[in-house]
Formats: sequence, structure tokens, C-alpha cells
Amino acid sequence: MFPELPRPVRQFVTACFLLEMVSLGGSIGGFGSSIRNVLLVLGGFWPEVFMGAVPFFPGHGVLMFATSAVLHGNPVHLGMNMFGLIWLGPMVVDRLGERGFWPLAGLSALGAGSCYALMTNSTLPMIGASGVLYGLLGTVCVWKVLDQWMRGRSLMPFAAPAAIFIGLNVLLMLPARGQIAWEAHLGGFIAGVLCGVLTWRSALR
Repeated sequence: MFPELPRPVRQFVTACFLLEMVSLGGSIGGFGSSIRNVLLVLGGFWPEVFMGAVPFFPGHGVLMFATSAVLHGNPVHLGMNMFGLIWLGPMVVDRLGERGFWPLAGLSALGAGSCYALMTNSTLPMIGASGVLYGLLGTVCVWKVLDQWMRGRSLMPFAAPAAIFIGLNVLLMLPARGQIAWEAHLGGFIAGVLCGVLTWRSALR
């Protein structure tokens, strides 16, 4: 599946697609939303667990940072995030290598989950790869801005698609107020910006 993508990006995208297929398969097979709900309970990011509540199983408080990033609420949610990952993931692998992708994705997920838990008033779990996606976006933005600044070039070739992507997310967020974890987007982006600053010199081309 997705053989043209760098291996870590392909693995991430494939995991997200397979879990969504399991959820959809449950609906088609007559189980309704029960399978999706089980995955949500076991794999979603629960703010109360982060803040010290009793976890559902040993290690849940740590694992949910990763499991929540590969679960999605529906095919549209999945498709939006996968589009972003397929766009940004190869840029990250191209500059940091395959081994550099996972630490960046992990730190982005950590920033997304932490920010969500600390800022949200919701007791609902957070799911989706958007925290990681915004982390990649933050890193790539820093790289591109600093690259172009060092070379005295225009930022427009990258700024235009980045602005379109962010604009679409904002437009989709407005009618879905309360259903989109903007706190996770913010946390992932901040983590990505910090990673971009720390890795720019080593990744400079």
C-alpha cells in the first residue's frame, strides 16, 4: 500500500487506513459503531488520564499519545489528514532521513496531546493524526522560511500551498466548532516549530 511513499510515512498512513477499514467493516458487518467506539475508548487520548485519573489498562497514559494519532472519526477526517501527511511527510524524510521522521512525529504527538489536555474543557477523547500533521507543518515551515531567508529568496512558492492548507482547515473548523481539537493542532505546531529550529542547521541544503 502506497509504495511510492518513504517507508515511515507509508507505515503511518497504512496504519491509519487499516484501522479506519476495521471501523467501517464493523458498520458494514452489522456491528454499527460498536467497533469504532471500542477503538475510541482504548486508543483515544483521554485528558483525565493525562491529568492523573485511573487509566483503562497498564501503560494507557503513555500509549494513548501514539494510538490516538492513528485513529479517526470517519473517512472524511481520515482523508484530510492523510492528504497532509502525504504532502509533508516526504519533505521531512528527505531532510532528516527515515530515522528522523519518527522522533519528530512522536514529539508532535506529545505536544498535541499535552496541549489538548492542559487547555481543553472537554472530557471527550481526542483522535486523529492532525497533531502530528501540524507538527510536520511547523517543522517544514521553519526550514523553508530559514532556507529562503539565508538565500535571499521569496517565500511564495511554499507560502501559497501552506496558506491554502491552513485556510481550508480553518474553514472546516468553523462549522464543526467543539468537534475539532484545535488545542492539539496548536500543541503539535508549537512542537514542530521547536523541532524545526533545532534541526534546521543539520538539515540545511
